[in-house]
Amino acid sequence: MRSEVFFTSLNLLLLLALTGIYTKLYRDLPNKYTVSLLVLSLALVLYAFTSNPVVHFLFGLRPRPNIGAFVFLPDLFVGLAIVVLLYQSQT
Repeated sequence: MRSEVFFTSLNLLLLLALTGIYTKLYRDLPNKYTVSLLVLSLALVLYAFTSNPVVHFLFGLRPRPNIGAFVFLPDLFVGLAIVVLLYQSQT
């Protein structure tokens, strides 16, 4: 459970940074490509926010069933994708 909270919170922070980068990019260069990057990052922000167990607890929802190490693996893979997007955005 702790690892899932860690990865979803880290993903949320990274995605907020990525959304800020894409917002700045859209202001400088408004086109279909930058809009799609911005929409993608916003969708991933919503995913990271709604998949966080802390948010589930705050809204009084039941936690997902615990299936061991496989609980945080999807969040780990999303985090890797976010890091790649952040790296590509900085180069």
